[in-house]
Amino acid sequence: MGFLGTRASNFSDVSLVLEFMVTGAFFLGFYFARKRNISAHYRTMVTAFILDSSFLVSYMIKSLIEGKTEFTGPVFIKNYVYLPVVIFHSAISIVVLALAAYMVYHGFRNTTKSNGRKMVRDREKHHRLGKLTIITWLLSFGTGVVIYYLLYVVEF
Repeated sequence: MGFLGTRASNFSDVSLVLEFMVTGAFFLGFYFARKRNISAHYRTMVTAFILDSSFLVSYMIKSLIEGKTEFTGPVFIKNYVYLPVVIFHSAISIVVLALAAYMVYHGFRNTTKSNGRKMVRDREKHHRLGKLTIITWLLSFGTGVVIYYLLYVVEF
């Protein structure tokens, strides 16, 4: 039993907490961008990327130590709810990881640090891709929470 009081392991609970932290950092970074506090946005988004990378490492360690978690609910739920959500989550998570890495790279490449951070090139591209990244992240995060719920919270 994990520290959140579900059937999950401590590793799974750490992963869930990290995902909530990343989501909070994304929203905070979005807030800073809207307020045109680019230095705070920059630091927050780098922190979000580091937290997300930490999640990925913790998830890999969990998978190596504990192995694959089997869905123990009804076959109908497994085939028509759980597996489609897992497949979608896996695909969208790869997309969001690539988008987030590109956004951090784009932010590093197109800002200067004179008197605080300032975007000097491709500002509109960064805004468009940033919105796409946060929407994609929310889809990944939401489906991850659904998977956690189906595996560790709901009792079939």
